Amino acid sequence: MVDALHALSEADRQRVRTAVEDARKATAAKFDFVVVPASEHYALYPVVWSAVLSIALTGALSLWRPHLTIGAGVIVNAALFALLSFLLELWPARIRLAPRKVKRAASSRMAGHQFAAHLISRDAAHNGVMLFVSLAEHHLEIIAERDAHAAVPAGTWDHIVSDATSAMRHRGVADGLVGAISACGRALGTAFPKAAD
Repeated sequence: MVDALHALSEADRQRVRTAVEDARKATAAKFDFVVVPASEHYALYPVVWSAVLSIALTGALSLWRPHLTIGAGVIVNAALFALLSFLLELWPARIRLAPRKVKRAASSRMAGHQFAAHLISRDAAHNGVMLFVSLAEHHLEIIAERDAHAAVPAGTWDHIVSDATSAMRHRGVADGLVGAISACGRALGTAFPKAAD
């Protein structure tokens, strides 16, 4: 968790860790918080965009300078492709090149994998909830097992996601995460209270 949240300050990372511990202590249900830096590498998009842009720019150059030879055009095209490939391979550019629908699908797919790895088949109870965050895609998702989904009012998980994304946008990532984790803990604590020792 700390590695994926390295962009947060140590104080904010500690707030998130404390919120996770408190949420787990509040309920007999299973609660997991999974955060990943990104759900996909999106390696195809820099190559495709580099090819398209280098061809388009070389074509524009040939219209502007029609006396250029085919050999010169090939050299210019290759140089542009190499330069653009390098620039677009940088992470901020690469994540922006991927279509929103592709990023959403990659994040949901990763959430499903993480849910299977962290909660499914852990025990006979079906009351687990996983809060999944993919930072690069700005994606937050809650996946609840059958009993956990049925035990809370309809729309609870969607409401938590909506509040958290709004808080992230206006007050920062740490506040949104802490709010979502705490809300999950409260919902699970009400539905599946921890037995008194």
